Formats: sequence, C-alpha cells, structure tokens
Amino acid sequence: MNNPVSTYRLQFHKDFTFEHFEKIIPYLQKLGVGTIYASPIFEATPGSVHGYDGMNPHKINPEIGTEEQLIQISKRLKEHGISWLQDIVPNHMAFDPNNPWLKDVLEKGQQSVYAPFFDVPWTGKIYHGKIMIPFLGSPLKDTIKNEELKVDFEDPRFVIKYYDNAYPLRLRSYISILEAGKGEPNTSVQQLLDQIREIQKSEDPIAYKEPLHEFQLQLSALMKTDLTKGYIESCIEEVNNNPELIKKIAGEQVYQLVNWQRTDYQINFRRFFTVNGLICLNMQNREVFDHYHQYIKRLVDDGIFQGLRIDHIDGLFDPTKYLNELRELAGEETYIVVEKILEPGEGLPDYWPIQGNTGYDFLCYVNNVFTERSSEQQFTEFYKKLVNDDKSIHEQLLEKKSYILHESMGGELNNLYHLFLDMNLVSAEALEKVEPGVMKEAIGQFLIQCPVYRYYGNRLPLNNIETTDIKNILEEIRKSKPEFIAATELLEEAILSKPRQEDEDYNKRALRFYQRCMQFTGPLMAKGVEDTLMYTYNRFIGHNEVGDAPEAFGDTPEVYHRKMVDRQQKWPISLNGTSTHDTKRGEDVRARLNVLTDLPGEWFSAVQEWQQLNAGLKHNAAPDANDEYLIYQTLIGAYPNPGEGDDDFANRVQEYLQKALREAKTHSNWTTPNEEYEQAAKAFAVALLDESKPFWKSFEKIRSTIADFGIINSLAQVLLKFTSPGVPDVYQGTELWDFSLVDPDNRRAVDYKIRQQLMEELEAQANEEHENLMAHLWENRYSAKIKLWLVHRLMNERKENTELFTQGEYIPLSIEGKYKDNVLAFARVLADTWYVIAVPLHIATLSKQQRKEILAGDWEDTKILLPAEAPASFDHILSKEKGNHKNEITVKEIFKSLPLAVLKLQ
Repeated sequence: MNNPVSTYRLQFHKDFTFEHFEKIIPYLQKLGVGTIYASPIFEATPGSVHGYDGMNPHKINPEIGTEEQLIQISKRLKEHGISWLQDIVPNHMAFDPNNPWLKDVLEKGQQSVYAPFFDVPWTGKIYHGKIMIPFLGSPLKDTIKNEELKVDFEDPRFVIKYYDNAYPLRLRSYISILEAGKGEPNTSVQQLLDQIREIQKSEDPIAYKEPLHEFQLQLSALMKTDLTKGYIESCIEEVNNNPELIKKIAGEQVYQLVNWQRTDYQINFRRFFTVNGLICLNMQNREVFDHYHQYIKRLVDDGIFQGLRIDHIDGLFDPTKYLNELRELAGEETYIVVEKILEPGEGLPDYWPIQGNTGYDFLCYVNNVFTERSSEQQFTEFYKKLVNDDKSIHEQLLEKKSYILHESMGGELNNLYHLFLDMNLVSAEALEKVEPGVMKEAIGQFLIQCPVYRYYGNRLPLNNIETTDIKNILEEIRKSKPEFIAATELLEEAILSKPRQEDEDYNKRALRFYQRCMQFTGPLMAKGVEDTLMYTYNRFIGHNEVGDAPEAFGDTPEVYHRKMVDRQQKWPISLNGTSTHDTKRGEDVRARLNVLTDLPGEWFSAVQEWQQLNAGLKHNAAPDANDEYLIYQTLIGAYPNPGEGDDDFANRVQEYLQKALREAKTHSNWTTPNEEYEQAAKAFAVALLDESKPFWKSFEKIRSTIADFGIINSLAQVLLKFTSPGVPDVYQGTELWDFSLVDPDNRRAVDYKIRQQLMEELEAQANEEHENLMAHLWENRYSAKIKLWLVHRLMNERKENTELFTQGEYIPLSIEGKYKDNVLAFARVLADTWYVIAVPLHIATLSKQQRKEILAGDWEDTKILLPAEAPASFDHILSKEKGNHKNEITVKEIFKSLPLAVLKLQ
C-alpha cells in the first residue's frame, strides 16, 4: 500500500499556492518529509483561506494553481520519494450562488439535474419546499423597503442581487422582467417571450437544460445589440423602481430569501454545524457519490494522490456505506484516514476499510501523559473557589449542548420531530398520550445525552453494543428528566422494538429517523463542547482541545502503554497529530501548560498575587474571574520563549480573546457582540504586557521556572509522536516552536526562510563532535533549532527503518530506581532489531536541587529494564554514543547530553 512514513500538513490558499510550495520542496526533502498532507485544493469560494467551502470538486482551485502544475509537482515529489495525501470534503459545499451545481438548482429547482445532490426536502412544508437563502441582514420586506434587493443582468442570465451576491432567477421571472418596460416589446424580445413559454412546458431536467442554455445564449447576444439592450435595461430599471414587482419576482423563485438569523429556529436544508454558508450533500445517493468523486478518482488512478483524508465523516448519513464505496473507488493501495473525534473510552469502528484517523486521539494520549494526575483535585478546588461554581463538568456539558440545540439548532430539532411523525413509527393512540412539545423535547434530550459524536448503525436491529448504548441514553433521560418517561418509551419502541423490526418497510422508516438523528448529534457535540464549553470551563485549558476533553486530567505511563499496545494492534498507521489547523492552541503551548500541573502550589500562589496586582486594570469588573484566569493561562502558555521577541503577541492575544469570549457566549457572542466587555478584556490583557509594571516581574519569575521544563516536554512529545505506533504528522511550521492560538492565529504564514537557514546551519554542523552539537543546541534551545534537529533526525530514522516503526511490536519497559516515576520507556521490535525509546516525565515535581541534578545528567540509580532477548549492544541515535548492557540501562548513561533517548539495539 501507499502508506506514509511521515506527513507534513500544508494549508493551501491564494497566499500559499503551488508556486510557493515548489520553492520549499528542497527544504522539505532535506527535512525528511515522506508525504505532503494537503488541505483541500479544489475550487472554493474566492479568497478562501482553508478550502472547506468548496464550489467545484472537478477543478483545481485557480487561486492555488492548475492541474498541470499539480502534475509537475507530483513528478518532482516522486523523484524524492515523497507522496501526496489529499484532504477531501464529501459532506458539504459552499452555499454560494457561484457554486455551479447550486446555481443550477437555484435557477431550475427540481428540474435541475443537481436537485437530488443537496440535502433539501423539496416536498417539505417550510416555504412549500422552497430552499431557504438565509443571508439577508433583515427580513425580506425590510430588505426590499431599504432598496437592498435589485434585479440585474449578469451574462447570460437575469439575477436578483443582494449586495455582492447574485442569485439566478427562474425562467418564469424573465417574463415579469421583459414585460415591465414601457411600450411594446420589439420583435426580438417578443420572440424571447414566446421561447420562454415553450421551454416552460418541459418538466424533464435533461430536455429542459439544453433549450434553456440556447435561450440564454440568444439573450446574451441580444444584450450586445443597442436597441434590444436599451429596452431590456429599461425593463430592469422599471422593476427596480417597483417594490411590489421586486417582491413578486422574489416570491416566484424556487428559493426563499430570508434573514440569516431565521435558521436558529427554522431551516429546510442541512448545513455544516450551524454555518449557513455551507450546504450539505446527499452523499448516500450513489449518483451523487459517483459524480462528486469523478475527478478525485482520476487523480488517484493517475498516481497524483496516494492517499485521501476524509473531512467530517460523522456528517454523512451512512459513514460506513460511504467508506466501503470509497475503498472500492480508490482501490486497496490507497491510504485512507478519516477526521474523527473520539470521546474518552471510544474506539474507531474496526470494520471501516481505512488505515485510521487524523490523529486527534493521539494528541489526547500524549497530552495526558505529560499532565500530573495527582494535581487534579487541587486544580479543581482552586477553580471552583475562583469562579464560585460547584456544577460538575458533566452538568455544564449538558447545559451547553442544550443551549446550542435550543438557541441555534431549533430548526433542526423541529425537523427531526416532524420526521418522527411522518415516519409513522408509533401508533396514533400512543402518540396522543404525549404532548407534542414533550415528544419534541425528548428527541432533543436524545441528542443532548448522546455521549459520543454519533453511532454508526445502518441496519435494524442495531448490534448488541449499540443497542445497549441507546438504551443507556434513554434510561439516563428517564432518570434525570422524569417528565419525558412516556416520550422516551416511544423513542425506544421506534428504534429498538424488535417485533416491529420484522417489517422491512417499518425498518426503513425507523432507520431513516435514527440515522438522521445521528447526523445532528455530532454538530451538537462540536458546538456545545469544542466551541462553547472549551471556552467556559477554564480549570486547566491545556485539555480544552480538539480530541482531548476538559474533564481529562492526566494518565499514568501504564495507561499510555496500554493505549499504544492497542493502537499497534488495531491502527498501526493511523496519523499521530499534535497540532492541526483546528487545534485550540499549539502543541508547545500545551507542553508548557502541562508544567503547571507539576507546580500547582507555585502556580496558584502566582495567580492569587496577580489578581491583587491587576485589580486596578479592570473596567466595570471586566474581565470576570474566569476570563481573567483564561488570560493568565494563555499568557503563560503562549508567550514566546525568553529572548525571542514578542511575536506581535499584543495584537494576537486581542484577536484570540475576541473569538474566545464570543464562543463562550457568557458575556458576548457572535450575534450580538458585547464590545464594551470585549474591549475591557483586551485592554486588561495588553496592560499585562507592560514590562515596567510589577506584574511582569512576577510573571517572568514563574516563566523562567517553567520555560525549560516546557521545552523538555515539547521535545519528549516530538519523540513519542515519531516512535509510538502511528504515522507522525507535522503541521506546517511546527518543526519550530509552536506557540500559536486558535485559528486564524494557527494559520498564519510560515517563515520558511528562517527554517531553511536553520537547516543549512544544521547541515554545516553535521560533522561536529555530536556532544558539542547537542550542547550547542541546548544552549540555543529558545531559537527552536533543537526541535528542528530532532524532527529532521527522526523523520530520516523512520525512513531508514519504515517496517519496524509501522509493523514492529510495542513493548512497555519497566523503570527502577530513585526517579522511576519520572521516566517513560518502551521498545519497538521487529525480528532482531530493537529500538528503545525513553523520555522524562514531570521533572518539575521534584525539588529544586533534584531538578538541578537531573538537568545536569545525574539520575542516580534510575534504570530501564530490558527483556533477556534484547541485543546487548546499542547505538544512541541522538548522541551518537555506543554502549552495552546486561538487561538494564542506566538513565544517566543515555540522558547525559540531553534527557531524550533513541537507542538502536542489534
């Protein structure tokens, strides 16, 4: 198979194109990159900075480059042994009038060949099946009154314009426009009117398409003749001067123009999460699947793509069916991973024909091993006292999900309720005993109480495990919300009643309702947890991360070992991620924050001191204690290393706070921003950066304590990512220190010139005594050259020993001695070749004297125990030293130059 050895994620957009990429290929080749992991590269909305708002999956985004460039790039990469993993987005497209498929639908309605492609209930009751266009800034009548809606001609069709958005008009409206002029239409215009009436007689999409196209070409040609152009322009002018006629034309369309906020409580298309600008596809329909993937298949077949990454797999109606079809289309040789967020204790479905996921689970595993578990109670008690709130995190999670459902997804809930009724899943007599509002809210509670993003059952009866999980959800609702007992019994009967499921027609209807529910449990979890709770529950923000969980607080080495053994057995080539375009903060921010869990007393004392020092910086009590604590954690985690400048931190943190406060939805939000509160919080954060004030002196004291331990955590994190089971993924630029915050901060331009310069310096130093090189790297650790060196070394080591790191057994190793709790070690073994990996843990928990001794290389009697069959001699890959052992290796021997070890035994 085309399995990657390592991946390097790149974000393509108009400011980082194929041309820009070609310039850094030599650098990436020197770094040792095995696979380019590309963001979506198909045509997207103009100016898109991410590509997930696709408009045409059959064309390379012209803002990025051309197919010809891509082919040449592919040839060049293959010469260096570098493959290509492509991110694709089958769940949704841009809800944009320039989306060619959607434009066709907006112009022709159900007569469009693309009408079945979009997840729209054309026979629904909302607006009589008209698709909502939710982009007006006010209700339609006010928009017309304010003269914000205009009819125009955009070659070759008539459109109705709302500022820069131009929506195509259906053919019947052409008559209203062409008959609006003063005087009789000339012969040419009259012929157009006759043609329109003839074309409208056809209901066949195929028969309708060609005459319409010919008509528009004629109209386009006539608009180039002065006489006809003048008449038609006068018609347009008359229409735009007549609000009633504008209203009539707006009402004639297959779509309904509405205010953007209407989708909070009424909606008739499926969208990505709560984003009106992204409309979802019926990818479960084979014709949609085949058409969407035509170009992707060609690029796979032509060897341009060796792998595919599937965005938001949980949004699809039937993810399992989709992945089976994709595997059939792409072939067995194609590497396939899915973007999937796993909740604590949840595993990836082992029946999916894929190689794994995008690595958020690994991010969680490695992040937790650096969090000191014993500090959890102290952090919890300090935080509860700080914010004066005793609610459990589970209660808060359910509250946030409920808030999102009722404030932003009310329309989706209404639709599910009506689908439940339309599917006729329970008797009318039973339904009459439950109030409609209660039944709808019970369905809502089913979504809210779902403990994972979704389940994947695609046939009834559900398997035993999924049946048990659904029963547990319903039972939890009955316990916590007794008023829904009768309604949940109806839900249980509808989804789980086996006698009813002997009826094939009933099964189809019940399954449709169940799978439809599953398309909304994921968005609710994402919006309630990732985009709300992770900005409000600030006990320890290091775990407020995609793939991790706010309630998490550390794992022991034993837990990490168990997870890695399981990973090697089930998903040995799944991606190992630590930073992505979606993470809430950079990998090195989390690594540094984890040091706080080693020093809870010092941290809490500092925060209490800061609260007193900075009380005068607040304006009208803003920010509150919770947001103030978020600011302190953000500052300690993300401020650049000593001596490395401020990296425009003042501006960046203000942009971050604006997003964080609006996502929290406590004092501000995106709909009605509280700019006074936001400004107070921003001013507070910026004032902290004044180095002449007492706070800065106190801040620098604790920063100087944790900075080096944060770096050790960062380097250890890199080492685990590259040597644990899975394929290491490096997000663009993070081969140097990554102190970025949430997007757009983590999508800033990468300075490849400095990276190339540092790589050249490393090449020039390659022949130096290795001990001198490592001493130099540690001495200059704040510059990040040491991280670049480690990434480079490990990428190339994996290239040279690919089979061992993908197929080799994972063996946990025991530690003995004084500092046995401060080392994690394991072996990777294939045939007669062994690698022993060792990293330090929680050094900052030790006394100052012990820390000093350890950093000087004195680990006393601490040793790693090896199995009897392990080869007796080893090469230290990082220090270049050699050694022998008798079933044990002293830590001070291998951590002498740097507290990291990669030993090759053979």
